[in-house]
Amino acid sequence: MEQDPRHSILSRTMELFQRFGIRAINMDDVARELAMSKKTLYTFFSNKGDLVDQAAKYIFASKSKQFMEQASLYENAIDELFEVQRIQEEVLKNYGTRLLFALKKYHPETYEWMMNARRDMMIETSTANLQRGISQKLYREDLNVERTALIRYNTMVGIMEDPQMGDDPAPRGEMLHYSLLLHIRSIATAQGLAYLQELQSSKS
Repeated sequence: MEQDPRHSILSRTMELFQRFGIRAINMDDVARELAMSKKTLYTFFSNKGDLVDQAAKYIFASKSKQFMEQASLYENAIDELFEVQRIQEEVLKNYGTRLLFALKKYHPETYEWMMNARRDMMIETSTANLQRGISQKLYREDLNVERTALIRYNTMVGIMEDPQMGDDPAPRGEMLHYSLLLHIRSIATAQGLAYLQELQSSKS
């Protein structure tokens, strides 16, 4: 099956946005980077806003697919949580928060779509993890899964988007790790806590 030619354009455009910022890049810059005429570029995208919208949605879909596939490789619910955190830190390192803030300011409709899609995806995966952990007797049976998933989502988003934490992804990564440990300890059974201790001992 032939790959959609837009995918390469969207990936490379997002690289430009990462390096120089969304507002600094125009259609001339993209055409020059891709070694194509503006006329050809406009056959795929009606304007810069359309290009930004499609690039953001394409990258989100690609990363979400990777997120789901990688997390599903881990049968143990606690192992899955640590893999999810690793992917989150990778996304923060590669994309940072500046792109998100630029979308919010200059492309609010795309930003709103992405926030809704991210919320749905994160709550869905958190809910599935909680249900799996309960079935594996790693998490407590008395948990309110819906509320716990919502609290977990808001905690992660708060850390990832706090503007006071600056552009360095390291502090956010440390906070994500600490919040994950708090999350697991608040929902785990004795069996789950013992497994967490075993994991931490093996990494120390």
